[in-house]
Amino acid sequence: MEDGRKDKDGSELSPEARAQRAAAPYISAVWRMVGGVLVGGGAGWFIDERFHSSPWGLIVGLFLGMGAGFYAMIKGLSSMNKR
Repeated sequence: MEDGRKDKDGSELSPEARAQRAAAPYISAVWRMVGGVLVGGGAGWFIDERFHSSPWGLIVGLFLGMGAGFYAMIKGLSSMNKR
């Protein structure tokens, strides 16, 4: 390869591998957001089932999950920019 980028074992990286490596932080940020929403929604659903408060637990859980997901996503992307 013309730019000389190498993998950990010393072999040269293909263009696809370089593209995947460049996209990895952004994919990770998306999964952090999805994880936050799923965990918040799951917790809200559990609270609704346990305390018969449907749909308020789910709604609050989803909003809290979105907030936590955005926080984790922004924190991850901002740490990437510091490197």
